[in-house]
Amino acid sequence: MARRGENIYHRKDGRWEGRYIVGRRLDGKPKFRSIYGKSYGEVKRALVALKSKALAAQDQPAMLVYGDGSLSDWMSYWLDVTEKPYIRETTYLLYRRSIEKHLVPWLGGYPLRELSPAHIQAMVDELRNTMASSTLHGLCRLLKSILACAVKKRLIIESPFREIRMPKFRQRPPRVLTTAEQARLERAAMEAGNLEYLLCLYTGLRLGELCALRFEDIDFEANIMTVSHSVKRIAAKGESGATTCLVVGGAKTESSVREIPLPLFLSGMLRHRMEEQNAQDSDFIFAGRDGGAAEPRTVQKRFARLAGKTGIRGAHMHTLRHTFAMRCLERGMGYKALSEILGHSSSQMTIRHYDNCTMEKKQRVMRSASMIA
Repeated sequence: MARRGENIYHRKDGRWEGRYIVGRRLDGKPKFRSIYGKSYGEVKRALVALKSKALAAQDQPAMLVYGDGSLSDWMSYWLDVTEKPYIRETTYLLYRRSIEKHLVPWLGGYPLRELSPAHIQAMVDELRNTMASSTLHGLCRLLKSILACAVKKRLIIESPFREIRMPKFRQRPPRVLTTAEQARLERAAMEAGNLEYLLCLYTGLRLGELCALRFEDIDFEANIMTVSHSVKRIAAKGESGATTCLVVGGAKTESSVREIPLPLFLSGMLRHRMEEQNAQDSDFIFAGRDGGAAEPRTVQKRFARLAGKTGIRGAHMHTLRHTFAMRCLERGMGYKALSEILGHSSSQMTIRHYDNCTMEKKQRVMRSASMIA
């Protein structure tokens, strides 16, 4: 049976067959050729390569190869040929997962030229019942980019993504620890020797940045920490099925590369940790068992256990980053300075995230209110 919109079939002899258009017969019907492989992934990759070669070999190739094909075919080309060379591996995998999980099942089978606003609206109306509005908006931004590229390549005259009624985007306020919760967590972290959680609470590091941190990133004389790398566990599809691997790469974005002033107590604790680990064969401040970067999932699980022991509910590692940001604002730090410390691309992004009061702050203001008369 074919996967919807892809022209890839699982044959009775166990092989996979992929079909692609090579031209038109006299009656106008498409002429197909087939390729074969041992796995679905092998055939799909070969199809994308063949279509790309055909695209480059003809005068009006795109109209022939993709304009007459399915949206699924075009999405595969868009992702693997036009985007992959220019985006991060993690971004590529995120796009691929969104396309395969949502866009192909809903829209992949439609011919690119026949995709209509009604088709897209039907998908949006259904997914809004099961998907967070932020996720749905992200999915639709991806689809708009795919269709905009099709317009640019002259596959279609105009994008069908128009006059689509989207659900209102609701930004949930971030989970921030109360001062009482933070005090309990700090005491528990000190007792357990979990410096990593204190570091996140007082610098706003992301989990991946924390795991990639090396002692060479700390200037102990100036008490400054340089953030320039991040650890991610990424999924990779191979013939044997889905696998994952841990990679240490560059920071999330250009603005994520930054210098963060360290509180004196943290600088002292980090120096002590360096002296303790001096005999160990690892440059990472929070090393894994093999001496490499710590596994983010392990750090997260340890935090969940620690939070549970202290009676803190609904918190995760990113909660520490949110808490750091809110404490900075409560102490009078400006949005621009906070944005630079957090590694946001702009202060507007920081404002969107944190321009609301914590319940504690609201209560303090309300308690201090008194009648004017």
